[in-house]
Amino acid sequence: MITIVSCSHYPDDERIYHKEIKTLAEKKYIINYFTLSDYEQNLSDKYINHINYSSSKHSIKEYIDLVEVEIRKTSSKVIHIHEPELFSLAVNIKKMTGAKIIYDVHEDYISMIYTFSEWNRYIKYLRVKYWSLKEKYFLQHVDEIIIASSTIVNSDFKTQGFSPVLLENFPSKNLVGDIDFKHKIKNSLIYHGNMGPERGIVELIEAMNYVIKIIPSATLSLIGGFRTIDYKDEVNSMIDMLGIRKHINLKDHILHQDIWQHLVKHAVGIIPFNENPLTRINTPTKLFEFMASGCQLVAPSLIPITKYDFKAAKIFKPGDIKNLSDAIINALKENDQDGIEYNLNKVKSDYNWENNSPKLIDLYDRVLS
Repeated sequence: MITIVSCSHYPDDERIYHKEIKTLAEKKYIINYFTLSDYEQNLSDKYINHINYSSSKHSIKEYIDLVEVEIRKTSSKVIHIHEPELFSLAVNIKKMTGAKIIYDVHEDYISMIYTFSEWNRYIKYLRVKYWSLKEKYFLQHVDEIIIASSTIVNSDFKTQGFSPVLLENFPSKNLVGDIDFKHKIKNSLIYHGNMGPERGIVELIEAMNYVIKIIPSATLSLIGGFRTIDYKDEVNSMIDMLGIRKHINLKDHILHQDIWQHLVKHAVGIIPFNENPLTRINTPTKLFEFMASGCQLVAPSLIPITKYDFKAAKIFKPGDIKNLSDAIINALKENDQDGIEYNLNKVKSDYNWENNSPKLIDLYDRVLS
């Protein structure tokens, strides 16, 4: 029995559920999977027992208490957590049962503090120092670390004796099938994922205002949840102020299993990110998803993106609205079919989860041996 716990991701999160949990289930590990979400999904099957608590009814502290009670009823040998808010839960269970702790790090949290905190630089510095000390204390109890990107260092894992297992968020090569390019929507763009100021969504809306003057049939699909209500209002206000509502299709979060039918219908996948401490080190999963969906790419000139090998792409300077609009126009006008095929093959050969999954199984075999 192993226990996997998340408190801030959708239950069907691509990395947690569709990649890691399904890989472990294929090896017949018995898994208790705890989530905190208002999305009603029961993901239980033969090897997965999914227990979800409502995020509107329970605080994270209440959730942790409820999960701890449930874990104590089992003989779980591993506690695999996906957020730092779960530090206390993992340590308490380890002290009570001796279970091994796997710390799965999705983000560089120090960069997140510098990106999202509204405090002045001195307070930010103190918050970073506090965070580092807190994580270092927790790491005394950790057995293994998984990281989603090679740039994630936080409190510097290696100096504390860890050799983190790198599991990048590549899609499954099984998703790369025969794409019917005739059925792609002409002059269509798509972005999916979280939406906040750091993601450059407002700048993308402004760029679209220039694009439709050159290509009147251009449309943009924005799929995902907004990080704040204020930012949602800002995006909608910008769309209405520019009078381009008929060119913008806003959709809420779509289940992972359903997103692919939207991706393959669009001509261009766009990553509109602004430059900030977080985007300077994080590689967006959507880069590889767009490649696997046969989309041409529009992406910012950020090293975590441009370090990968891909073609059929127009690169723009982050935050430069005119440069972004020119990149979009050129991507819509130029159909680089050879480059698209190159990207599809690159996912099949290199940028796929199947190249990562053996490392996850090796880690679990090591922890449980």
